[in-house]
Amino acid sequence: MKDNNNLYQSFNVLTLNDCFCYNQKAEYFTGEDRNFCNICNLYFDSIFNSKIYSSPNILILIFDRGIEDICNIKVYFTETIDVTQFVIFKEYPKIIYNLYGVITEINKNSPNHSFVASCKSPVDNKWYRYNDALVTPISDVQKEVIDFDTPYILFYQKIINK
Repeated sequence: MKDNNNLYQSFNVLTLNDCFCYNQKAEYFTGEDRNFCNICNLYFDSIFNSKIYSSPNILILIFDRGIEDICNIKVYFTETIDVTQFVIFKEYPKIIYNLYGVITEINKNSPNHSFVASCKSPVDNKWYRYNDALVTPISDVQKEVIDFDTPYILFYQKIINK
């Protein structure tokens, strides 16, 4: 049985590193959570591992905000992340990503909830918030997103360092 409480009980804020570490932990399915084989009609224990075998050019991180235990947990993210330790087959000594977009759900407890995108412009290298027909510049994407809520989706692009 998945026990998300172990990760979230003592945290009000998680880092992306915390999320990567937790996501790559083995999950054991035993007892009443065992899998059933339709071919041999038997239940069996199993282990599920989530691994990153190679690094994509675009890394999209989606946070499952539907789990009730984590709705009030803030996720602290940075504009640059190093995922080298989490990738099994490393094509470069360091695997670094730069943030270029964030989607945040706002007013999620009201019937008028919506999504807001914050994106870094490739033209002037500045951050902008896109909220329906309104586009406004922002100076600090981390503060801007956390003021609203935890990000729903983060978009990163790999930096090639040979």
